[in-house]
Amino acid sequence: MALAVREILGSLADEERRQIVYDGDLLVFKAVSPMREFCAFTDALIRESLDTGDPVRAQFEMDRDDYLARIETLQKRFREHEDAKRLFLAALESTGVDLGRICWDWLYLRVLPSGEEYASGRAAKLGHHRDTWSSNVYSQTNWWAPIYPITAGRTLAFYPDYWSRPLNNTSGVWDLEEVRVRRRAGEPVALVPEPEEPVDTASELRPVISPGDLLCFSGAHLHASVPNATGIARFSVEARTVDTGDAALNVGAPNVDGASPRVALNWFREVRGGASLAEAADPRET
Repeated sequence: MALAVREILGSLADEERRQIVYDGDLLVFKAVSPMREFCAFTDALIRESLDTGDPVRAQFEMDRDDYLARIETLQKRFREHEDAKRLFLAALESTGVDLGRICWDWLYLRVLPSGEEYASGRAAKLGHHRDTWSSNVYSQTNWWAPIYPITAGRTLAFYPDYWSRPLNNTSGVWDLEEVRVRRRAGEPVALVPEPEEPVDTASELRPVISPGDLLCFSGAHLHASVPNATGIARFSVEARTVDTGDAALNVGAPNVDGASPRVALNWFREVRGGASLAEAADPRET
C-alpha cells in the first residue's frame, strides 16, 4: 500500500483519527504541549536514576550489569509514577482522544542502548512483529515518542508493503503466560510472536520525529526496533490504547495473518474507572 505519514498541528476529531489509523496511515502530532512537560519530567527521572549528566551516553560511564540494573529500576519507577501517567494522558487528550472511551495497557519507558552486548532483558530490541499477533485486538492503536533527539539509526522501522500482505508467523502458538514463566526461569524466549519467513525490507520506513512529537499508528502494522549502533542510547515512551466502542463492534484494522487463539481483552483497562476492556467493550452494553 502507499502509506502516508501525516503531520498534524493541533488535534483531530477522535473518530477521524481512529479511521485514519485503521486505514494504515501514520500520524505525527507535532509539538504536543503536554509532551514537552512529559519529556522534561522523564529526563529528570532518567538523570536521577542513572546518576548522570549525559543520559544517552551513560552506558559508557559504568559497568554493563550496573547500567542494566539501573535501567530496570528506572523502568519500574516510571511505570508506577502517577505524574508520568497524568502527563501522558493529557498529551493524548490534547490530540483529540476521548479519554472516556479508551482502555490502555500501561505506559512503558523503553531504553535501547548502543551495541548488541547491551541488548538484553528490558533493554532488548524487538524484531519484526505486529502487536496484533499477540493481542488479537484490531482496534488497538500504538503511541510512541522519543525523550531525546533521534536519528534514522535510533528509531522504529515500518514495512508498509505488509499492511495487506500476509507474513507467516508464530502467533498461533505464542502464549504470554508461557513467556512469563520462562522469563522468570531465566530461559531465552521470544517476547512477541515472530516471523517464520524472511521479511522483505524494500518498503522500510524510518520516521524521525522530535521530542514533544507523538507518533500514532495501528498495532496491526509490521514494525521493529532499528538496531542501535549509533553510540547513543535511545530513550522512548510507548503505550497502546483501544477505543471501547470500536472494540465492541469489532471495528479496526484488517487481520491479514494473525492466528492467535485468544483475544487479550484483559490486557487493557479503562484510563478512567479501571474496568477491563472485556467489561467495557461487552457488546451487551452497547
